[in-house]
Amino acid sequence: MQITYIKYFITFLFFCILILFTPTTLNASASITLENNISSYTDFKVDYLVEKSGKSLGINKISNIHFNKVISNAFSFGYKKNNFWFHLSVFNNTDETKNMVLEITEIIHKQLDLYEVSDTIIHKKNGLIVPIDEREIKESTPSFPLHFSPYENKELYIHLSSIYAVFGAIHIKTEEQYAYDTQVKKYLYLSFFSAMIMIVVYNLILFFYLRENIYLLYIGHVSIFIIWAANYKGLLLLHTTLKTYNLIQITIPIFFALLILFSQAILETKKYFSFFHKILTGYISLCVVTLVWMLIDMHYGFYFMNIIAAPILPFLFFIAFWALYNNHNIAKLYLIALTTYLVGMGLLSFLALGILPYSIMLSNSAMIGAFFEVLFFSLLLAYRINIVRQESLKSQKELIVQQKTESSRLFHTVAQKTMALNNAKEQLEKELAQKASLEKHLKYLASTDPMTELLNRRAFFDISDKEMLTANSRNQELSCLIVDIDHFKVINDTYGHDIGDRVISTIAKLMIENTRTVDYIGRIGGEEFAILMPNTDMESAYQISDRLRENISKHKMILDNKAIQITISIGLSYLTDKDKNIHTLLKRADTALYEAKENGRNQVCCI
Repeated sequence: MQITYIKYFITFLFFCILILFTPTTLNASASITLENNISSYTDFKVDYLVEKSGKSLGINKISNIHFNKVISNAFSFGYKKNNFWFHLSVFNNTDETKNMVLEITEIIHKQLDLYEVSDTIIHKKNGLIVPIDEREIKESTPSFPLHFSPYENKELYIHLSSIYAVFGAIHIKTEEQYAYDTQVKKYLYLSFFSAMIMIVVYNLILFFYLRENIYLLYIGHVSIFIIWAANYKGLLLLHTTLKTYNLIQITIPIFFALLILFSQAILETKKYFSFFHKILTGYISLCVVTLVWMLIDMHYGFYFMNIIAAPILPFLFFIAFWALYNNHNIAKLYLIALTTYLVGMGLLSFLALGILPYSIMLSNSAMIGAFFEVLFFSLLLAYRINIVRQESLKSQKELIVQQKTESSRLFHTVAQKTMALNNAKEQLEKELAQKASLEKHLKYLASTDPMTELLNRRAFFDISDKEMLTANSRNQELSCLIVDIDHFKVINDTYGHDIGDRVISTIAKLMIENTRTVDYIGRIGGEEFAILMPNTDMESAYQISDRLRENISKHKMILDNKAIQITISIGLSYLTDKDKNIHTLLKRADTALYEAKENGRNQVCCI
């Protein structure tokens, strides 16, 4: 039963639309009689003939052909590339001269020619191919001036061709009535576009304040529609050519693509309805295909656009209804906005396809529906801001309640964690201290000779290279000496290696006692030592080394209840410009040491 009622309702609605937009009265023949008390003729019949596309037969042949088809002065043929001829007989049934205007209500036709046939044939051109400056009546709507003498009869032939849908109406008005209607139409357009532009500016301000991309999609959607509507109604015709007029038609697929992108954003289809989101993305691809097609062939591209537009809007309507069913907060207002545009654009599409008969209301239905859609979408964005604020306030309240209920638990948890962290910190500090101490000890072991606790060979060489670089860069003196224990092999052989190690340790201590704290002492061999003296010239180094030699020679070591005298030989060298590393310096010191041993030991030699 419910399905049957729905069918009856749809049938009733369809017939209401037909009754609303279909002219109710027609004259009996394709003729008009001009009277003094009538200023506008907008409801009559015309004869018509349809030629194939291409070159027309011309007025001479057409005027001799009988037009056997009759149609209302309001016509709708859909997308046709044919040549259309309309014939109308007009008789001035007064004793006054009549100056009238024949007006074609739509500007979308490429070529419009008017032929006045009486005693002669007068040819007048109009349509998109004729710039406004070259027209007799300089208006975007194709209009022709007509002059009737008293009781004069004229046969009017109108030749029409278009790359777009063929629809419109033929009106004949007095000059005064035409001027008045044109002015009223301009005021209406001015009000319409001013309101649309104000909405764009308002939402542009919101975008700069909120920085949300959805406002850019909405602004682009409305701006593209404004351009299309201004072009569709001829407001741009004064400043454009036919080529530009055709090019602006590509705004239609761009308009639908932006509408889909805006709908995806406002309904959050990617988040909540991923399957529908993918289908909408596919429609965007179709819009891109249509745009390319329109650039290649405007007629068939435009026809295809109207075909794909038919399912786009109902599908958006279905998604909005589905979102509403799933308790989406914004879906209700979106559904209202889309419904107004769906009705308006649907009626215009049916008119363009030749399904519905022409009327001024149908011709402007897309603009009317779009105005309310734009208005509702603007309200929708404002409502969206309110929803976001309410959700934010709700979240804040819930957070406050949660904070109150969990404050004590959090306090104890934080206290426990703090205590645990402090304990962990103390333990970590102890471990780090132990690690630092161990690292320091390891570093000491790595750089120290274990028997003498002097620098080992590697550490001494590393320090010496650095000190040489410093001395060279600062132009400072630097001296180096090599110390060797005299007759150490005899001590080892006589007393054993243990006593030999004691001798080495004793000599190391004596060197520390008889040198400066700034000097570096290293054990570089078994019984061989090296001393690096920074910022020390040759003379000062000699004095220090000779004092060292003398103090060691005076020192008596008690070995097996016997006093033993130990002596050393020293080779001394100093830093020159040719020295690049410690090895060259030690090599000269070693040469000086060899000379000291050759000269009898227990002495200092310099090179």
